[in-house]
Amino acid sequence: MAELIRKTATMSVVLAVGVLLSSGPVWSADPPAAKAPAPLPAGATATPSPASVTDFSKPQFDTRMTLYDVGGQLDKSAGTVVAEVDGRAITLGDVGEEIRSLPPSLNGVAFEALYPAILERLVRQQALVIRAQSLALDEDPTIRRRLKAAVDKTLENAALLHDTEAMITEKMVLDRYNRDIAGKPGPEEVRARIIVTPTETEARATIAELLAGADFATLARARSKDSTARVGGDLGYVRWNMLSPDISSVLFTLNAGQVGPNPIQGPLGWFILKSEERRPSRTPTLSESRETLRQALAREGVAEVTKQALASVFVRTYSITGKEADEGSLRPNEEKTGDKAK
Repeated sequence: MAELIRKTATMSVVLAVGVLLSSGPVWSADPPAAKAPAPLPAGATATPSPASVTDFSKPQFDTRMTLYDVGGQLDKSAGTVVAEVDGRAITLGDVGEEIRSLPPSLNGVAFEALYPAILERLVRQQALVIRAQSLALDEDPTIRRRLKAAVDKTLENAALLHDTEAMITEKMVLDRYNRDIAGKPGPEEVRARIIVTPTETEARATIAELLAGADFATLARARSKDSTARVGGDLGYVRWNMLSPDISSVLFTLNAGQVGPNPIQGPLGWFILKSEERRPSRTPTLSESRETLRQALAREGVAEVTKQALASVFVRTYSITGKEADEGSLRPNEEKTGDKAK
């Protein structure tokens, strides 16, 4: 499953930044030399650590995919310069902002995998910004209007986020969890298999064999270019939001045991999908649901925050010919009596 996340995340990032992701670490360092344990005091006996493994019949740690808060981890060193383009600095903070703008499905991708593509994208962006400024495009009236609109949109979102977050209490989150999630099954999961081929022709030929009765796992081991080939293309159980939308939209329409009739193209090849089994997942905990619930509550608070903002300002409106409307200077919360506000 983790491999699929890396693959589908790679596809999403490639489409977003225009480059393939690096699969290896950006930095490497030799591990520090191990120190010999200190001798025990006379008469003392060694006792096992509370975390020592005593039962090998089950995993000792959470083996689910780690969700990396890569954007948040960069905040502590946001000012660190990681590249310069004609003397213009690109910082880790810039990288973090770009990562935060990526789709939520990429939360499971490690920083080392995202960093090279994001940095290259920012370098290219700065090169084009410098080119635009050398052509005085930033002085063009249309461009200036677009720049102002971008700034206004950013400030609008910042105000909404600030004020809606201030409205949300932990009790509101708990009440919404109890209402919408507690005691109910979680999102549906599909146990999936995939085969990845380099060409559409090979993918369609493989699908024809599968529809004729060939064993999916056998063909996956023999032909798939994905690392899951060694386990017959088995991805385990996945949820909709764990995959790229194009794959999920097909996979979650298949019945148990059904093979997708058409392959799906991605930067890494052509994907053949099979749904092995479907089931509801476990109910998410409050901790797992908190951020989603806060976002939902924040969206519901937008109307109230906007109303309060409008009530604190004067609004003057004009016709399309530039003539002031009869009631154009009223506050939005005032009654329109025909007299303009003072």
